[in-house]
Amino acid sequence: MKKLGKAILGLALALSMCFSMFIPVYAEGETVDTLVGSLIGYYRDGARTDVLRTLDTLKEVSKDDYDQWQSIIDYWDWIENDMVENIGVAPDGLPNDNTHAFVVLGFALKSDGTMQPELVGRLETALASAQKYPNSYILVTGGVKKNGWTEGDRMHDWLVEHGVADNRILVENKSANTAQNAEFSFDILYNHPTIKSISMITSQYHLKRGTILYYAESLIRARELGKTPIKLNGNAGWYREDKTSETLSQKASSLSQIAGVSIPYGEKLPKSKLTGIEVTGKKTYTVGDALDIIVTSTYDTEYSRDVTGLAKIIGFDANKVGKQNVVVVYTETLHHSTSSSEDVTMTAEFEVEVKTAPITVPVNPQPTPDKPVNAVNTGDNSPLAIMTMVAGLAAAGMFLAKRKEN
Repeated sequence: MKKLGKAILGLALALSMCFSMFIPVYAEGETVDTLVGSLIGYYRDGARTDVLRTLDTLKEVSKDDYDQWQSIIDYWDWIENDMVENIGVAPDGLPNDNTHAFVVLGFALKSDGTMQPELVGRLETALASAQKYPNSYILVTGGVKKNGWTEGDRMHDWLVEHGVADNRILVENKSANTAQNAEFSFDILYNHPTIKSISMITSQYHLKRGTILYYAESLIRARELGKTPIKLNGNAGWYREDKTSETLSQKASSLSQIAGVSIPYGEKLPKSKLTGIEVTGKKTYTVGDALDIIVTSTYDTEYSRDVTGLAKIIGFDANKVGKQNVVVVYTETLHHSTSSSEDVTMTAEFEVEVKTAPITVPVNPQPTPDKPVNAVNTGDNSPLAIMTMVAGLAAAGMFLAKRKEN
């Protein structure tokens, strides 16, 4: 029995070692997948500190994955805050050649297999864009069948009926949702010989979700294939009056499908709570100097970060001489979930002194008096004396020669 027990134990140990070769495990059981799932969840909940904390941990675990997801988070920020949504037609300035394609996202067909008005609206936007850029490809995507028809097939036929050349149209007709739209689209795009950039066309409210999914999938796929990522360049949306946006929860859920990860919830997604702030920096200034300090926030997760640009400074006057008591106030929202949050405020005080600038008296050099025109040089005149003597002797010689001739 003892031998059997040892054999079983040895087998279990060997199996665990084999699995550990394929699933990298890091501090406290974290893997790249669990970190990425948490990252998406924290972004969904608006927990910016925990987004940064998770990225820092990911950087320690895998620099390549950190670089990829830092880019995705930065791009998501840009989408949410700065991306322009073009209505009805693609913007100016897109490539007008066969390196570019419009990607048109499908919309559920009616039960009889015909298109709903929203899908027609997306196609009208695509047609206007295709006419503006007659050398671009058009990729239509959507694969849910209704009465034997897929969105991709219906979209293809509609575009051909409205004058778009068949050889400009690429069809993806297997996807069942937006995440699969992106996944299956890039199966086609990364195997196409010329396409290097795409523009998103869908309903206006759907542009942000579609854009972040296609951006993330493009980076992930390019890394897998060892290729240069296909770029996203511009967009166009069909405007639906009764619906103009989607939630972060919808975007996060779809992005987790792209990444192939699960988003943890509740206690499995702990949030960092602000516990204090620390202020470091210069204590002595000259009138007019800018305050030079660093404000660092600390949390119950043993994390800290620089929040200098987010903190409020009270009581510093760069033009007031003397000692000053400066107060730093920093407020951060603790997001328990997408619908529950509270503000946490911390303050810190420190003393600085502003001094007057030292008075500098310029030192003027003593003026050099002008030398008179006929002034005698009192320096070393040896060469001049020799020349004078030679000239005198020459004159005397000439005088004596003249007298001899006479």
